[in-house]
Amino acid sequence: MRRRDGVLPPAIVIDDPVADLTRSLAGATVEASATDVVRVGEIRPGNRLAGEGERPSLIVPPPARVRFALDVPQNGVLRFGVGVQGDGRHDRQRSGVRFALSVDGREVWSRTVNPARTQKERRWFDERVDLGAAAGRKAEIVLATEAERPGSPLAGTPAWGDVRLVRETFQPRQSPSVDKPNVVVLLVDTLRADRLGCYGANRSPSPNLDALAARGLVFAQAIAQSSWTLPSVSSLFTGLNPRSHGAIGDDGDDDQAAWGYLASDVVTWAEQASRAGITTVGVSANPLVSRGTNLAQGFETFVELPWDPKTRRWSVAADVNRRFLDWLAPNRQHRFVAWLQYMEPHDPYTPPAAMRPSAPPGMRPDLAAGWVLDFSRQREEPQLPPDQIAYLRALYDGEIRSWDGELPALLDGLARLGLRDSTVVIVVADHGEEFQEHGLLLHRAHLYDELLHVPLVIAGPGIRPGRRTDQVQGIDLFPTLAALLGFEVPPDRAGRSLLAEGPERAAVAETDGVANNGVRVDLVTVRRPPWKLIHAPARASWELYDLGSDPGERAPLPLDTGEGPALQRLLAEFASTAPAAPARDGRDPALREKLRALGYAN
Repeated sequence: MRRRDGVLPPAIVIDDPVADLTRSLAGATVEASATDVVRVGEIRPGNRLAGEGERPSLIVPPPARVRFALDVPQNGVLRFGVGVQGDGRHDRQRSGVRFALSVDGREVWSRTVNPARTQKERRWFDERVDLGAAAGRKAEIVLATEAERPGSPLAGTPAWGDVRLVRETFQPRQSPSVDKPNVVVLLVDTLRADRLGCYGANRSPSPNLDALAARGLVFAQAIAQSSWTLPSVSSLFTGLNPRSHGAIGDDGDDDQAAWGYLASDVVTWAEQASRAGITTVGVSANPLVSRGTNLAQGFETFVELPWDPKTRRWSVAADVNRRFLDWLAPNRQHRFVAWLQYMEPHDPYTPPAAMRPSAPPGMRPDLAAGWVLDFSRQREEPQLPPDQIAYLRALYDGEIRSWDGELPALLDGLARLGLRDSTVVIVVADHGEEFQEHGLLLHRAHLYDELLHVPLVIAGPGIRPGRRTDQVQGIDLFPTLAALLGFEVPPDRAGRSLLAEGPERAAVAETDGVANNGVRVDLVTVRRPPWKLIHAPARASWELYDLGSDPGERAPLPLDTGEGPALQRLLAEFASTAPAAPARDGRDPALREKLRALGYAN
């Protein structure tokens, strides 16, 4: 357990699943009153957006007892949550619910929860019970509920949530050194490569990143695996293409949106790093990159920063850096890999006042304020005049400048803690942004290079400065971190370490193609410079480009031109050989609200 001062224990605790007790009552013995039924289901004890929403649960109205006979392994532990879904009202006359856990007839844990008494109890209470005394044999586990005050109305519906028997293993933590560095990955959401000075932009909004790039290795052609956050970041975490990790768009209804969840069977680099004794930490300002979507799988510590879904105000870079450095100060003796996700360039474009130019005359007030989403949701998005597009680009650049202005504080913080010379810094983006180059604003709907060409910079000990022109891609992050940190890469991963050059490879990217106005066209592209092919299967349409002569992808060529037929064959091979995604085993109950706030759903 972590101490109150934030100091981590000397070993990393890794949970290996043994049994899930909340998916079925098969094999369980239920003792309950006839007035209500013990059942498998879900409750929502609190605010979905605060992580207190629905979980797979055993709903156990009191008085009731649910018995399980379990084979308990060595280091067996029962992990679970308890909660009560009330009606949100304060009422001292209502009875709380007492939860109790017994092992072989002896009560070993209990808690009383009453959401009608205090708002603080409108949440899940996550617990851990050591089953060491029963290790190596079959034990009777009883989950019981009873009314705190029998005869009084209950405060709500009680449930045991996400009850799992796991086997704990303990991995000693590594210590950092120059030859065994830490790694910090800085994901700047929605950041186009071509807006940065280190990628050729004039009047660079990123002087601090440019300086870091001058001391590091810059990848001139880094390609994202998708044009929006959920599938792209999932590819960065798993080393798999979107169709193989399964966290892709389907826009199902709110109750069945399992597609917005990374299946727990998909191995992430955070899991592999933990098993190697490397401490893992994440800080995210993007609500999609969270425990709710399971993108935090494998991170020992994962901080989800607050955000306002009504005003779409994200936590700023200074908040991300502060939370990370506050965590790092008492734990700097441990070798770590960190993921810091920033939201500055993401719409709405609201840089500090000093970084905002004057709006052109006659511009819509919402666009002048940097609020693009409502405008882009029109069925036929009007084309803005050049001065207004230039203004939106300037706001976007102001957001980049705002993020860049906080980069020195992060690097100075590492230096202050004595870690700058033993830490590799990786800067990357999940996707870019459109400014009507192909008719639309924002992102997700297309697979043109303004959305897929992202920055990638690596700097730090052991990294030879320079500039690489070979094409690399998001799925290469997993094997690159494995090479830097010394952990295993699963054999089904197609990426390769960026620390050594190899033969030129094609990159495949995918999107569900949902535009902000609701129009959907699924797309897949294969890019092998200088050629690029975009395919819309449902429309049987193809767009072939020679990026050497047409880098803006303005003039599609006949499909039989140049490498067109070869790229067609590559896409067919990819479709037939890409590993299938595993079955989805969860969902994010707050997904719809998150998608709306990010502009991905109406």
